[in-house]
Amino acid sequence: LHNRIGGIMITIDGGTGKVLHNGVDIASRIMIDQWRRNAALNLSSGENYLTSDWERVDTAPQGACIPGGGMTESSGVFTFPMTGIYKVEWQCYFEDTGSASVNNTNIYGTTDNSNYTILSSSVNSVPDVSSYSYSSAHTQTLIDVTDTSQVKVKFRVYSNSTVTVDTSSAENRNCATFTRIGDT
Repeated sequence: LHNRIGGIMITIDGGTGKVLHNGVDIASRIMIDQWRRNAALNLSSGENYLTSDWERVDTAPQGACIPGGGMTESSGVFTFPMTGIYKVEWQCYFEDTGSASVNNTNIYGTTDNSNYTILSSSVNSVPDVSSYSYSSAHTQTLIDVTDTSQVKVKFRVYSNSTVTVDTSSAENRNCATFTRIGDT
């Protein structure tokens, strides 16, 4: 069976039922994965690369679609499972007992598995409105993964005051989402 979807010719293999594009099983090229931090990080007028306390999201009914293999993480550095164009999103949740006027949420990337540059940033403030005040930030970028051993990402947070990057092992307060959206 042949069908055209959005200008792309799609074939459904009658023997296996797999959806093919140019003979390639489309499901094997799909990848959506989500990770979150499961331990709080206290910032005191400084920056931190988030090098520990990551877990794949696993609270029911949450889940990840990773038929093409999921992301792997080591010391806060995330490795992509296959080449392609990825949307990388980072959501950060700040908590403060005072006020923090500058909080940064950043995505860093490398193309040589060594030298990282900032790719995306979001800045927010935590207002002093009660005994506990909260703020969140979201940033995203597209990554062209041409070599899975060289192209990687990591995340950083910064505050000019004393704040907590609050977390939960049951809900997505500080989480990263990785979505493969196409071939490179």
